[in-house]
Amino acid sequence: MESEKRYTMDELVSLSGFPRRTIRYYIQEGLLDPPSGRGRGGFYYDSHLDKLRLIRSLQEKGLGLAAIAGRLSTPDEFMALPQAGDGQREAWTRFNILPGLELNVRHDIEEKHHRKLNEIVRIARLLIEEEISG
Repeated sequence: MESEKRYTMDELVSLSGFPRRTIRYYIQEGLLDPPSGRGRGGFYYDSHLDKLRLIRSLQEKGLGLAAIAGRLSTPDEFMALPQAGDGQREAWTRFNILPGLELNVRHDIEEKHHRKLNEIVRIARLLIEEEISG
């Protein structure tokens, strides 16, 4: 199994475009998970970089930190994926059904059909858990 790439703070700064101070602030405010390891030996994963890119994308759409924090408060539901064709990034919602199985829905569709999508995820979990335990 391939392990997730690790980044130093300097690499994260370079790849994300956020200053070190901003990244530390986002960690302090709970927008970003703390690094693994301690002190200068701490490191970050692709998930940290993805979340920083999502924060940037949401900021570019005009959302403030309070609104972004609200969206990020539900674990593993929001992510950014490339938009087809134009290279821009857009927000998507990720519904984790079971480890290794997820449903990705463009955010504008998720906002319109949130309850139905939650019901789809609930039923999918039940069906797969029945199959596993069956």
